[in-house]
Parts: sequence; structure tokens; C-alpha cells
Amino acid sequence: MKYLVDLILSACIFITLCNASCMYTEPPELKEGLTLKGCERNGKLHNFGTEWKDEDCYECQCLQNGSLKCCINIEKPSNYDPERCFFEFDKKACKYKLIPNEDPEKQCLSYSVVG
Repeated sequence: MKYLVDLILSACIFITLCNASCMYTEPPELKEGLTLKGCERNGKLHNFGTEWKDEDCYECQCLQNGSLKCCINIEKPSNYDPERCFFEFDKKACKYKLIPNEDPEKQCLSYSVVG
């Protein structure tokens, strides 16, 4: 019984800390005689069973049934000194970077993240 309580508590903590946002898209209905070739996202066709990261930092999967699953989980810095630092989003790396106000070459410290 003790292990069950530990397992439930661990699951609650994990679910709370995991703040990904996901969206699911069902495959389109096809006219008779047509077959689905894959999943379409942002004008691009992706093969069934493939995974990719798109230009908006979503991690997507084209599922075997033609459904599309895309999730984003970007951690935003928190618990830092805004007098000394600011943060900006690096779209190429899909993450926020803390930058010191005085010297942009030095890394600024964040003690926690949200997201």
C-alpha cells in the first residue's frame, strides 16, 4: 500500500511539472476512392510514423491512422533578478536565454523555469 501512495504522489508531481501543450488533429474525411498519403502541417506533407520539429517549435508526430499530434514545451526563466537580466526567445534553439543587462556576452542565472 505504501508503494501505491508513493506512485500516486510521484505521478501527481510529474504531471504538475510537465506543462506541455498538445493539440491533436484527426485525419480529414476523404472522398470515395482517395487514400490518405500522410499528415499535412503548415503546407508540408509528412509520412506516416514520422516525427519532426516545425518552425514554430512544435514537436509533431504523424500517427499511422493519419492523426497529427503536435506538442510544445518551452521553459520560460523565472526567479531571476530583472534589474540585472532580461530574457529573449531564441527561435532557432526553441528556448529562452537570460541575458545580463550590462554585458550580453555573460550568462545570467535563473533558479527555476516555468513551462
